[in-house]
Amino acid sequence: MNAPAKLDDAYEDLSPLIGDVTDDHVEAFWRDGVVHIPGFVKPELCEEVIKHFMAWSGMRWKEWPSDPAEQKAFVAAVEGAFNKPKRTFGIRQEDPWMFNYVAQRKFGEAAARLLKVPSVKILSETLHVKQPASSGLSKPLVWHQDFPSLPIDRAEAVQFWCALVDVTPDMGPMTHLKGSHRSMPGGMVAELGEDARELYPELFKEYKPTKIVPLSQGTAVFHHGLTWHCSGINKTDRVRWAMSSYRISTRCRYTGQANYNTDGLGLTPREFLDHPNFPTVYP
Repeated sequence: MNAPAKLDDAYEDLSPLIGDVTDDHVEAFWRDGVVHIPGFVKPELCEEVIKHFMAWSGMRWKEWPSDPAEQKAFVAAVEGAFNKPKRTFGIRQEDPWMFNYVAQRKFGEAAARLLKVPSVKILSETLHVKQPASSGLSKPLVWHQDFPSLPIDRAEAVQFWCALVDVTPDMGPMTHLKGSHRSMPGGMVAELGEDARELYPELFKEYKPTKIVPLSQGTAVFHHGLTWHCSGINKTDRVRWAMSSYRISTRCRYTGQANYNTDGLGLTPREFLDHPNFPTVYP
């Protein structure tokens, strides 16, 4: 087994640019399964994250270009990014600055407080860029839970989603079923093309969707791994730049389930995720 992964001496503290989780946030998280924290990441840090994602993905636009040649380049860049082996997952494995960003102790502390666990690891990060409807590339994300697709054995997991630009309601932000983190795992419905509303109509009777609201740049949306959520298409000409990252309790063990973040690393099922890609980020 690999030695427990910890942050190294190259770690740069970005905490002055990251906000705090309060007792009220923790209460809301356990009541609703989701909590919004405006201003959690400073705008200048969001812009730096976008810059790294642009360089890594090849998608370098913030809006749908008017020039036909640029439009072709836009579509080609998106198709190229999604045809890469790991698609829009795992930038920290190739970009040291992004590894440092995702592994910030302040993010780890926020996750530990929300999950009410003593220590957490980083599991993943994902670029959630939603293309403008004008490009023909904007797609909705159907109702689903994240936990059934995570390669961990227990639902001690929280997603940190960050609006890297201002996101208006017509740009396809997430909506959640309030309180649905109390429900059982519902399977990999999104990956299988199943409709959760047909499979589990009782969920949509018991739990109500959150209101879709504007999100200012740097707003964090934390949701539990069992919280049901979805998002619509981006009806604007602007690119919805956002990213998510999962933090998990160090008690979680690897299941062996296929996942872009863990495949090919030689992890052993039923063992802890002791690998340099998954450092303990709190305490």
